[in-house]
Amino acid sequence: MKEKFLILITVVFSMLVIPLTTLSKADNTSVPTGTPENYVPYEKQDVVLRFDKIKVLKDDKVSEFSTNDYLFGVIAAEMPALYEKEAIKAQAVAAYTFACYKKSGADNSKYDITAEGDTAQCFITRKEAAARWGEKAEEYSKKIDECISSVLGEVLTYDNEPIFAAYHAISPGVTNACKDVWGKDIPYLISVDSTGDALAANYLSESTFSSQEITEKLKSIATPSQDGTNYFSNIKAASTGLVTSIDFCGKTVAGAQIRELLGLRSSNFTINYAEDKFTFTVKGYGHGVGMSQTGANYMAKQGKTYDEILLHYYNGATLQKN
Repeated sequence: MKEKFLILITVVFSMLVIPLTTLSKADNTSVPTGTPENYVPYEKQDVVLRFDKIKVLKDDKVSEFSTNDYLFGVIAAEMPALYEKEAIKAQAVAAYTFACYKKSGADNSKYDITAEGDTAQCFITRKEAAARWGEKAEEYSKKIDECISSVLGEVLTYDNEPIFAAYHAISPGVTNACKDVWGKDIPYLISVDSTGDALAANYLSESTFSSQEITEKLKSIATPSQDGTNYFSNIKAASTGLVTSIDFCGKTVAGAQIRELLGLRSSNFTINYAEDKFTFTVKGYGHGVGMSQTGANYMAKQGKTYDEILLHYYNGATLQKN
């Protein structure tokens, strides 16, 4: 799915959600997207910590699903079924928590949440999932249903309210603090270690552009009037390497805006200019806030349980069952 970026206060939202790892032919989901990508944390009104059904806006149509079917659809769309069970369980709790969070602040009586990754969580039906998985459909469906059943009703909270359970595909080796990405300081969304991500096959990526391509793609910011060596300057980054701001031809913009316009995999990038070409070396995939799906899978392989994974990435949150 394609992401759309919004500016939150002075920080432009970032990311993309896209495949975490190269999926096998049998597991050809179009995910994960690393949602919620452009979702703005809000002040909750009525707290909801449990629901049995949820109304989803998908393809301009509102349909009601059981919690089980909804979580199945989110996991099928957001995480490869090849992942470890403990990682899938962690994803189920994060997805349920985010749905509770979204439902608590819902301002539309017709539906609770959309199926779009740029504003909520990706979602596909069981039929769509089966079509994607082909001959593996029965095996994967059983696996995901078992994982959901084992954690159903568990929710992450902070001050007894569902948390903003952001998650993403691959971190740059350490997750980003919410404040650095979205300008809002949230105590349970701080920077934590996620070194397992660096072992992912697509942890690093490179994108190369000619000066002409840069001029065209970034024309909404400024029109270059100097040599390519001076296109980019005054780069400011968080301790994680996330580019928070950068000057393009004298105009200061958020690193996320550069990422959006150039289609980079994350806002954690460095730039090298040589022979009239700009090479962006990018770490990770997504906004980098909250749980890393690749990191969760790595932790599961190391023997960590879903609750250990969740409380690592959502540091300071409480896991409770309703």
